[in-house]
Amino acid sequence: MYTYILYDAKDSFGINKSYHIKCEVPPHRFRAIMMEFRRNQEIGENMKEFITFMEREFGEDFELFEYDDIVQYDADQENSMILANLLDQADEHV
Repeated sequence: MYTYILYDAKDSFGINKSYHIKCEVPPHRFRAIMMEFRRNQEIGENMKEFITFMEREFGEDFELFEYDDIVQYDADQENSMILANLLDQADEHV
């Protein structure tokens, strides 16, 4: 399962909305799908339309999840990485 984070800026400098996605689509394929979607002049830049498209195309393999606070998500990711590094170091010393 892969995790992706997409941000919607709506023609502004700040982030208007973030979408957290879990799906079975590998990064190279996800990127290719997004690039093809963006070629559509009418809806290509609309992130919500892209999410709707992905939900329709991939069904149960596509999971959209929310974090109340993007900072919390980043902290969780960082904590997971720190724990993984500590476990690797512990394995090396055994």
